[in-house]
Amino acid sequence: MADPTTLPATGPAPGLQLPAALSAPVAMLRANPLLARAAWPIAGVTVATLGLLGWLLLSPPQRAPLFAALPEADKAAVVTALEEAGLAVALDPRSGAVLLPQQDHARARMLLAAQGLPKAAPGGAELMADMPLGTSRAIESARLKAAQERELASAIESLEGVQAARVLIARPEPSPFVRDRAPVTASVTVTLAAGRVLSDAQSRAIIHLVAGAVPGLSPDHVAIADQMGRLLAGEPGAGRMQGDDRRLKVQADMEARARQAILDLLGPVVGRENVTAQVSVDLDFARREAANERYQPEGALRSEQVSRSNATEPRAIGIPGALTNTVPAAATVTATPPPAATGPTEQTTGSESATRNYELGRSVEVTSLTGGQIRRLTAAVAIRAEALGPPAGRARRLADIRALVEGAVGYDQARGDRIAVSANAFAPAEETQLPIWREPVVVESSKWLAAALVAIALLALVIRPLVRRFTAELEEARAQQARAIDIAPSPPLPLPDYSQKLAEARLLAATDAARATAVARRLLAEPRA
Repeated sequence: MADPTTLPATGPAPGLQLPAALSAPVAMLRANPLLARAAWPIAGVTVATLGLLGWLLLSPPQRAPLFAALPEADKAAVVTALEEAGLAVALDPRSGAVLLPQQDHARARMLLAAQGLPKAAPGGAELMADMPLGTSRAIESARLKAAQERELASAIESLEGVQAARVLIARPEPSPFVRDRAPVTASVTVTLAAGRVLSDAQSRAIIHLVAGAVPGLSPDHVAIADQMGRLLAGEPGAGRMQGDDRRLKVQADMEARARQAILDLLGPVVGRENVTAQVSVDLDFARREAANERYQPEGALRSEQVSRSNATEPRAIGIPGALTNTVPAAATVTATPPPAATGPTEQTTGSESATRNYELGRSVEVTSLTGGQIRRLTAAVAIRAEALGPPAGRARRLADIRALVEGAVGYDQARGDRIAVSANAFAPAEETQLPIWREPVVVESSKWLAAALVAIALLALVIRPLVRRFTAELEEARAQQARAIDIAPSPPLPLPDYSQKLAEARLLAATDAARATAVARRLLAEPRA
């Protein structure tokens, strides 16, 4: 007959035997009453955690709009390019925006920019094409104004260095009751590419582009600002300030070129670190105009007219002054005849006149001198004395270097230029040392040290108390079990002592209710002898 107080040891079914390495820890955990009471909460938390992890891994990623409003052609091209790149792209069913995970936005924009997408924003023609029939006059005027602004923005975006542009036109409403009308004004906001600056020529081009496209808009009433809030045009007195800035820029550029020419020339000779130079250029920005007329001292023959006349008359005979035309007296015969007359009997007379016209030569010379003429140039060059070699030959080397500098900067003695070259001892370069706490090694080590301190604090203040508490409870349970097993009181009567077996049965029933129930069922099922 079996003893009804004996609780045979029961274990898992033969098909559910645990490995030898896990049987002892599992039995210890099952014997702990604290874990037995917290089994269901731990199982619930574990299942919830696994479910949350599975949902996070299997759920679709959270998407954000990449482009809110795009034309259909650009939208199709953008979606196709992103799908070919393997990105999780989608379209918003309500607004039609292109959606993409937030962490993929930068990569998607770079990919689309390499392919030139999106190509264009909605233009003015599209805005006009979408206008329905029966539109009121106010809405039509607003659409026309928006279309004009969009076309001007597209024209400005075509300039080099301008990524985006927006144009706002303020046109007052016409009224016959207003005598003094407000002028038409326009504001332009440009977004420049990284590292790009809008030049003065581009600013003037944008001003005249907008002013020429809007009737009644003066270039003085156009304001331009960039994405940083800097006013590029439209400030009162901006024209005069731009002129002064241009002059200062021209002067600075000329001085920088002259200084760089000196450094490039003397760098290979004495070493780039052994020479320094400064150049000052005095410019004359006055504008002069002169007109000169010059006449040649000898004129050129333009026309000539010559006339000549000749006349023939009998030659006069006789004694000049005598009365040769009177009736001669009676002839008398003399023994000797008078001498015969000799020479021509006729006389020829003539006259000549000439008319000559001369053209005086004239040369006209107009000279216009714009601003920016150099009035005086001054350059100062300092060379490290040690770089010129021995002291005996430094004077000759300085003279040669001065000649080189004069040729590099365009020295003109008649203009009053001055070149100063000297040899000096340079001060030693100061070594800039970073503080010890800013050294990269110290910064990185501090990061790792802070992480280690946080981990140690967690281990010492959180994990260690929990482990000690769990270990103390486990040791207390083991001690109670050991005391319950070791207690064996001597029976006062010769009756059999069932106290130890009863204690073991109570402990078994408290720690493993299912096993105790199985033992009880087996005892009840055994037939009595």
